[in-house]
Amino acid sequence: MVRKIIEIVFCFTALINYADAQGLGIELNGGLQGTQYQLQNGQVKQLPGGSFGLNYTFKLSNRLGLLTGISGGLYRSEATLQDGIVSTTGQIDDAGSAFQYNTKTAGYKEVQQFYAASIPLLLHYHTAGAGTQWYFDGGGKVLIPFSNSIQVSAQQLSVSGFYPDFNLDVSNLPQHGFGTLDGWKSNTTSKLKPVAALSAATGLSFRLSPGTRLYTGLYLEYGLTDLKDKDGTNMSLIPYSSAGINGIQANSVLNMQNAGTVKLLSFGLQVRLSFVSTRAKYPDQAKTKNEPTQPAKPTNGDEEKVVIQKSVVFGLLGETSIPDGEKAPLDEVANYMTQHPEIRITIVGHTCNNGEETENIKVGATRAKAVAHYLQNKGIHRSRMDVSFASERDRDTSYDPPANYQNRRVVITLK
Repeated sequence: MVRKIIEIVFCFTALINYADAQGLGIELNGGLQGTQYQLQNGQVKQLPGGSFGLNYTFKLSNRLGLLTGISGGLYRSEATLQDGIVSTTGQIDDAGSAFQYNTKTAGYKEVQQFYAASIPLLLHYHTAGAGTQWYFDGGGKVLIPFSNSIQVSAQQLSVSGFYPDFNLDVSNLPQHGFGTLDGWKSNTTSKLKPVAALSAATGLSFRLSPGTRLYTGLYLEYGLTDLKDKDGTNMSLIPYSSAGINGIQANSVLNMQNAGTVKLLSFGLQVRLSFVSTRAKYPDQAKTKNEPTQPAKPTNGDEEKVVIQKSVVFGLLGETSIPDGEKAPLDEVANYMTQHPEIRITIVGHTCNNGEETENIKVGATRAKAVAHYLQNKGIHRSRMDVSFASERDRDTSYDPPANYQNRRVVITLK
């Protein structure tokens, strides 16, 4: 099992080195992590556990990404049985005689725990904006359990035998494995197998620096397949010991056939620190193996001027909301700046004055801020934009008053 984990880590490391991912994440989950199943004459509950992992987010668009990685977690559950329930199985003693083996417990409890390595594959979504964002992760993961252990205890354990051939009950022959034990404790294991599970998380993320975000929220994992290996089942809760009552060792409710399908169930709080790579690119812009690692430099040629040098025209006097017809050119600017993270722009707001129609100079500042806010919502960081406004109103020099609306504008230029 350890060898499999090492192979998984090696493959994941190789994938990261080959791919140009958006950023590394360090994740910590904590809550109730364990298993859920139907237990006849008993109940099961999850116990506190947690997981720690490394992940990478591969950028698909401004708001979508593909999150994968590897993590290790501790999963714990507690199973209890009702007092006084008698379990009967057929056994054969050391003399070869068949008998009915009866076990009765009081205060019976099992603490079941195992570690698991998991590999998630989640679709990551976040809202726009450079500050606080809402995020949602949803998808699945594969868990590989290992290091399974079960601690079993009972306030009182009574074992007896009934020999039908002799119509004889035996309840006080400790040297032959029949009698009563107080404060009984033992330990055992069960066979577990890899499982598939649904995984989801949601919450808020906060910008700590231009390349760092803190994610805080809730997570949920629910198993889709049976964690218990059917080959390890055994009908007897307490195996018969012909060596004497002090030699009785525990089985487990997990190893009994009357235990239902064992599924993973985990939920709690999630904290993730994400270090965003400034080299992140869209999939169709990934570098080939032989390309230089330096970021692309703007050529300041016709392409940049066509895309970046824009005038956003506000048609109405005093209007500060971006007209619908002007949003498509701004989308082009945002897409180009996303593709070229080294580019910076200036945004200057203007107002009009033709003698009859005069705007307050503050309107120009509001228009410039509206354009900057729109680009921020498209994923462009505020530090890449110098926002200002013209200190004087623009006069109409065309002697055509209706054309004066073109002075009510915001000018974007490449720095």
